[in-house]
Amino acid sequence: MLKSPHIKVQSKKDDDPFLDLRVSKNIMNYLWDIIENNKISDVDGNNILAGNISKSVYLQENGNFFYDNVLKDCAEYMYYRDWNNYYNEHIAKITPLAEFRLDDLWVNYQRQTEFNPCHQHGGMFSFALFMKIPTKWQEQHTLPIAANSNTPAASDFQFLLGRGSEVQPIPFPLSPDDEGRMLFFPSWLGHQVYPFYGTEEIRITVSGNLKHEERTEHQSIEWMEMRGEQMEKELRAWNEKTKQRKLNE
Repeated sequence: MLKSPHIKVQSKKDDDPFLDLRVSKNIMNYLWDIIENNKISDVDGNNILAGNISKSVYLQENGNFFYDNVLKDCAEYMYYRDWNNYYNEHIAKITPLAEFRLDDLWVNYQRQTEFNPCHQHGGMFSFALFMKIPTKWQEQHTLPIAANSNTPAASDFQFLLGRGSEVQPIPFPLSPDDEGRMLFFPSWLGHQVYPFYGTEEIRITVSGNLKHEERTEHQSIEWMEMRGEQMEKELRAWNEKTKQRKLNE
């Protein structure tokens, strides 16, 4: 159960491989302060990150306010949903308690027609927090390029669950109402951002990666292999859940 007063669950589905959350106004103001007062690192993210966008800049947090009040709770919740992790650390006590750290933090500035292609992140967990959304998905989905499609996706954020020939898209249509919404997910979960159109305003998101302090490189490879198998299980569960929802409609 998430305990932080700075987090509100957007939708409650324990079997989803991600968390759909909303952060408090205090957290939003804190992040805007970091962005607007140029508390940035000297690293330009455009040469490192996957986005085909105008600008990505790494941020530096003074202290651990964001991690302590938001990310730590999310990471521990996701990590201990795996019963083996909880059993090994809290009951059998054969492995030390997990400790995470915020490894990367950056801000993306996306203009119309720009996009973020399908990619994965490094580390164990990642997040995308929508700071400013200048468009409404209802309008974007009725643009001439999308209106006649059986899968309108203009301006959407989208997870891609699965691998190989079996990939299930999980779309998140976005509007200004989603400012303050945060998706927290395992770093292996592929995702992409479609372009939006018809405005010179900029979409702004804050993203980052968390690492497991004690995990060695060898353990990370084993974990990724294990998560690949888990990904296939979660895809099958998601497909079954989708079929059931359609039958109930």
